[in-house]
Amino acid sequence: MPHRGPGLRLSSGTRPRGPLVLVVEDEDDVREVYAAELAAAGFTVLEAPDGSTAIEKALQFGPHAVVLDLTLSGIDGLRVARRLRADDRTHDVAIIALTAAAGLAGDGFEALAVAAGCDSYFSKPVAPGTLIGEVVRLVARRSKSALATRPAAK
Repeated sequence: MPHRGPGLRLSSGTRPRGPLVLVVEDEDDVREVYAAELAAAGFTVLEAPDGSTAIEKALQFGPHAVVLDLTLSGIDGLRVARRLRADDRTHDVAIIALTAAAGLAGDGFEALAVAAGCDSYFSKPVAPGTLIGEVVRLVARRSKSALATRPAAK
């Protein structure tokens, strides 16, 4: 599979062919697996190893979806989600929260993720097919919502 430029993974050839997904994960091997699976499913994928890079890339490229590890060092995923929701350029992006932190889901971590602006939440490890299905669902839902709110042409 082609890999073009810093953190940009294209699904085939040299031209992007599907919605843009930003994968934010501080573990390189996990990030690379998710990015490769999403690219193989037809998405154009950007990668970020930390929160500050994620915000920078999201504001620069305007992804359709963000797959976001919540337990990043530095700027954590909750702060990234809040920042993306607060900016006009990214407030409509679909955000899928992931965490491997044991027990956090049962301690209200999912509620914190939703309150920060995440659309959905999964405990890691997440099967690639499950993640791809959720990205497809959220991107489609956001697209329908954008079409519904767009003024009718005269």
